[in-house]
Amino acid sequence: MIENKDSILDQVVETYLQSGDFNGMGIIQLTSASDVNAVCQLISDRMLDLVRGDGHPNPHIKAFPAEEVGVQLEKIEKDGLAGCLYPTPEYLSQIGAGKDETAPYSRELMEGAPQLSHRAFDLRALEWYRNDPRFEFDVDDIHGRILQKEGTSVAGRPVVRDGLEFLEFGFAYDKDMNRAVAAFIRYLHDLPEDQQQEMKKYELEGDYNLHPDFFRTQIIGDFPERISIYDAFLQEKIQINRMCDLIRKPRLFRTEFEDFNRPRGFGILIRPTKKEFRDFALQLDQLLSDDMNAKFFEGDLAITRTLTDEDGKDVVQRKGTIQLLEEWIGSKFKPSEPALMIEMFKNFRSVRKVRQKPAHVVEDNEFDQKYVIEQRDLISAAYGAVHTLRMVLENHPLCKSHEVPDYLREAKVWTL
Repeated sequence: MIENKDSILDQVVETYLQSGDFNGMGIIQLTSASDVNAVCQLISDRMLDLVRGDGHPNPHIKAFPAEEVGVQLEKIEKDGLAGCLYPTPEYLSQIGAGKDETAPYSRELMEGAPQLSHRAFDLRALEWYRNDPRFEFDVDDIHGRILQKEGTSVAGRPVVRDGLEFLEFGFAYDKDMNRAVAAFIRYLHDLPEDQQQEMKKYELEGDYNLHPDFFRTQIIGDFPERISIYDAFLQEKIQINRMCDLIRKPRLFRTEFEDFNRPRGFGILIRPTKKEFRDFALQLDQLLSDDMNAKFFEGDLAITRTLTDEDGKDVVQRKGTIQLLEEWIGSKFKPSEPALMIEMFKNFRSVRKVRQKPAHVVEDNEFDQKYVIEQRDLISAAYGAVHTLRMVLENHPLCKSHEVPDYLREAKVWTL
């Protein structure tokens, strides 16, 4: 039985700092009424916090900041002791916990930081890993993992099987929608000291909020709320092709990516450079205008046009796919809102225009957050084009029975 405040406090601190995982001390070790009174006094004096497990299902880690003192004491009075005790950051600072630790994120945990508090980093923080052949990335638009390759060793930690997770991270955004890498302190603590110090160089000040679905999946443990705009773009193409089947026409798009599998590299830029943005623009146009099948239009309109060259001779030229689609829509549909059609073809052409830029000028590479924004604008235009086109085709009499998934019909799409 623990009989006084000092012994309770000492045991809680020892459990926290010596457990190896910054665990709290379970209240099962407190057995007497005097222990309850001692705990309440230590909470009031800002030496201990009680984590009950009602904010996060595992009270043995302090996932989030502790509740206000008054709330903790009110719950003890109402429901008694439950959960685990932790030393407060104030008390850990008073005893100098972590003062000799040189790994910055390990030190933060020693100082009482919540394990699921996150830190935001400039995207350049990932460059070290991208340039090191011992690592590879597994990244989507919400979160990512740095994987250490088989047969490599980092800070004396060898890998004997391929794809051992080295660091899990997500993405966060400031009020201007600038993207940052985000990682929980608990995962940063698992990095070797050198890597912690390297990451610290790129830590960002200010408020960066986690991607909403990274928060939902990692913090709440819930399913994603929406789908990525990159997935939505590809899924809209599939829906368009299904409608082509219904109206007994060749499929408009030659390629499809089922089961939310994407082409390699088709997603957010984790390295926002001019070169990678241009590469993305090329890939996007290849999936959009270049991917359209001219055979879809055969029988409905001429797919070539005749021009006259400088010698006065006739030259037969194939029409571009955007022009063919524009002519076909114009001949088959009479939209109630023509402005939507104008916007749709503006979006098709905006992707083609960006794709063509490198052909006319030599540009130096550069690393700049503006390419995050430019990519967001570009994929939004491409998605808007196929989204509107799908809605147009739904008006065809033979497509009336086709059911579009709710997440597309309701546009439950992240544009981050």
